[in-house]
Amino acid sequence: MDPEAEAARLRAAAAAGKPGAYRAYAELLTGRGRLDEALPWWARAADAGDAEASRTLAICHKDRGEFAEAERWYRTAADRDGGCAFGLARLLHESGDTAGAERWYEHGAALGSVECKTNGAVLLAARGAWDTALERLAEASAEGDEVAAHSRRAIQNMLRDLDGWRAALARAEAEGDPEEAYEALRELLDPERRAMFERYPRMVAEAEALYARAAAVGGAKALVDQALFIARDDSRWAEARVLVEHAHERGYDGAAYVLGVWAEENGELRTAEEWYRTADAADGGHMWACFNLGVLCVRQRRLEEAERWLRATGADAVEAGAEGEGRGPFDEGVDAGFDAGFGEGFGEGEERIVAALRDIAAIRADPERMPPAEWEERLPGLRDRAEGGGPDAWFAYADALDRLYRLPEAAEWYRKAGTPRALLALGRMLYEGGGAKGLRMVPYYEPAAAEGDAGAAYDIGRIHDEAGDRRTAQIWFRRAADLGHGRAAWWLGWTSEERGGDPQHAERWYVRAARSGLVPPAFLAGRSMVRRGACAEAEPLLRVACAGEHEEAPYWLAEALRGLGRLEEAERWLRVAAEAYPGLLREYGEMARLALRDPS
Repeated sequence: MDPEAEAARLRAAAAAGKPGAYRAYAELLTGRGRLDEALPWWARAADAGDAEASRTLAICHKDRGEFAEAERWYRTAADRDGGCAFGLARLLHESGDTAGAERWYEHGAALGSVECKTNGAVLLAARGAWDTALERLAEASAEGDEVAAHSRRAIQNMLRDLDGWRAALARAEAEGDPEEAYEALRELLDPERRAMFERYPRMVAEAEALYARAAAVGGAKALVDQALFIARDDSRWAEARVLVEHAHERGYDGAAYVLGVWAEENGELRTAEEWYRTADAADGGHMWACFNLGVLCVRQRRLEEAERWLRATGADAVEAGAEGEGRGPFDEGVDAGFDAGFGEGFGEGEERIVAALRDIAAIRADPERMPPAEWEERLPGLRDRAEGGGPDAWFAYADALDRLYRLPEAAEWYRKAGTPRALLALGRMLYEGGGAKGLRMVPYYEPAAAEGDAGAAYDIGRIHDEAGDRRTAQIWFRRAADLGHGRAAWWLGWTSEERGGDPQHAERWYVRAARSGLVPPAFLAGRSMVRRGACAEAEPLLRVACAGEHEEAPYWLAEALRGLGRLEEAERWLRVAAEAYPGLLREYGEMARLALRDPS
């Protein structure tokens, strides 16, 4: 049957309220990427009692970041449908409501959902209800769930290992041997076990307790590892730091390095430098303390010091000339050095050291990356005004110090100013150029975001996205986009199209992003419009993309013009595409091949 005739038939049946027609027509529209038109028909099907339609609606709204609406649709059928109970439980778990998730997984399992039984069991295991979790996983495995079988084996192996660590530690305790007590737990630090601690938080508490016992035998190293597990909980950060300080007082040289890393991640630049120097001053020095000091000095444009510290790591002297543009290690974050300090080979570290030396050479060769002389000249006057002024003068002085890469001093004056603008500048300085890390920086951005600063809201979204929290990132990107931030709108569009398969929703966000002057979303919006036949709407957006030299835009502008019947113009743009981007153009269809033919 002709597809359009079939669509008309299904629409008529749905309009007449025939059984099953709501869903059939909704499925057809969804399959064609016309989700806006499909949603009302999915809603009619859900209102008529179709639980699958309720789940589909919830998924669509969740993908669009409309979490309250997603929860509402899940709840319309979760009490009678295992699939909706499962979706609701996952939604609640992602929002931090673990207790609610457990309840709905249990309810879904009672309705016969093996997925609910498996996920509910994993949540039980996550908080240490091992026996009940294993029992339920065994049931789900018997019902054919491979995920349950895999999870059950993983938990059994984990518990076996835990018994082994306890037994080995008990032997060391009986002998009163601190070094043996520490060695008994070494496998807990294996990077391959990180996923275990992420999935089963109870194991974090178990590891913390084991290291506390090892420390009680007298091992200072064990105090540091106990602190590493405690520090996973931000609310216990101060407690963790005190333990590492105790380890330092008890003579463990590596504790100073850990304290340096933590201070740097927290934006405490002077403190970080002091601890790194302390770590390096210990017997034998500390390679990664030297490396991080080098990086810290590069960030502050103390280039001679930086070079000395990097070479003090012990890396072979390698020419750091301008051959190629070696990427520095700074994008990898301070924790790259931190991880390496606990067992990575020197080879990979040496590559980072050489890259940092090359970056120093590149900075020296580029005046734009050096402190600007004009700001050095302004500094005394700004200092005088700051000493006798208020928040605005303090901010101006901090900003000048920031431009001159005098980051520790800038941080002090930004903090003194304390305004939303100053805190935002401080957060950006520390997070983007100072080595600070992750969610601890969010409070610096929040006051400006609360006042309607779109860039601050976007930055918060970016921090959460980089931390792997897509839900919170989506919420903040939505706020930023609503405030007019183009890149936030672009992110939302990409998420809708690539992750959610929702081109109509994506197109709306691309259009909003294009209004801010961004070329890629202008292209994406225009291409989407051509694909759905809205060629007149697409043309101005694709012309913007062509002006911005987007590689694919000439071809799609030609397609839009062809759709508008302007064939001569279309051919001219195809020739542009053929001349400028021949390799790319060959990826397209027959129309592109015609354009590539020799006109003679």
